[in-house]
Amino acid sequence: MKTNEFTAPLNPNVRLSVLKKASWAGIVGNLLLSALKIISGLISGSLAVIGDGIDSLSDVVTSMVTLYAAKAGAAPPDPEHPWGHGRVETIATKTLSLIIIMAGLQLLTMTLRKLTGTVSSELPGIIALIACGISILGKTALAAYKYRASRITESRMMHADAVNMRNDILLSFAVLAGVFFTRILNLSLIDVLTGLSVSVWIIISGVKVFLHTNTELMDSIDDKDIYRHVFEAANAVQGVSNPHRVRIRGLNSLYVIDLDVEVDGALSVSEAHNLACTLEKEIRNRIRKVYDIMVHVEPAGVADHVEGYGLVPGDIGGITTDKKDN
Repeated sequence: MKTNEFTAPLNPNVRLSVLKKASWAGIVGNLLLSALKIISGLISGSLAVIGDGIDSLSDVVTSMVTLYAAKAGAAPPDPEHPWGHGRVETIATKTLSLIIIMAGLQLLTMTLRKLTGTVSSELPGIIALIACGISILGKTALAAYKYRASRITESRMMHADAVNMRNDILLSFAVLAGVFFTRILNLSLIDVLTGLSVSVWIIISGVKVFLHTNTELMDSIDDKDIYRHVFEAANAVQGVSNPHRVRIRGLNSLYVIDLDVEVDGALSVSEAHNLACTLEKEIRNRIRKVYDIMVHVEPAGVADHVEGYGLVPGDIGGITTDKKDN
């Protein structure tokens, strides 16, 4: 999920409210669907549908995780966490990705056991099939709601939970496909192939979510054009030159930006500070989703530090440091 750096960030209170509503929808909705499938499975004698109902209980847990992470992540900075608590959502996203991968591996194992004849395929009764159909409709509504919430809040955590809901829909379709191909068409092999395809799809989606969180945890960003905007902002401020050691990291949907610039060494501290403030405003005008900016001012032409990290304009194609006359 790619954020739009040119739009203003959502008000933190509004963002928290949207995430909480989506989480509670997942908790209540999955509880109802779980009860429906477990009861229908008991009535029809279908262990598969009972298992699907128990699996929906795990979705209640994932929604509880997003609810807790949304509240914890919105907490203000404190002495132990001076950068705030935004990484709680990243950790929660990583946890959800592992749950998605485990669900895919479980389906893959069950499908392979069917393929080898270790376990026989169970055909659910009509009541269980109706419950399965209702589950698909319910999960579709929950997934759509969570996808919408993830777009509004630009929350990777909520996006991961939406992916988890979507995968549950695929699982239910796999059950229905198994009944259709096995009972109606007498093609049990198609049932197995469907299960294999769905399981691989779920595992891949989980791995993608898992890898995507690594970018933020490793203090990096996906969109390298953000660096371009920072260099262009520095180039637009008269009196500021040589932007270097630029470091940008993601914090949920926001950016933390650090950079060094050079100014005339004869300027007073106040004048150099004003230039740094002007540059910060210019960056914020170009990149709206900024959590914090740190501008370090150096006297021009004094190279008394080690450039061991960060980017310079030459690292981003098409960027020059030539000032234009105003």
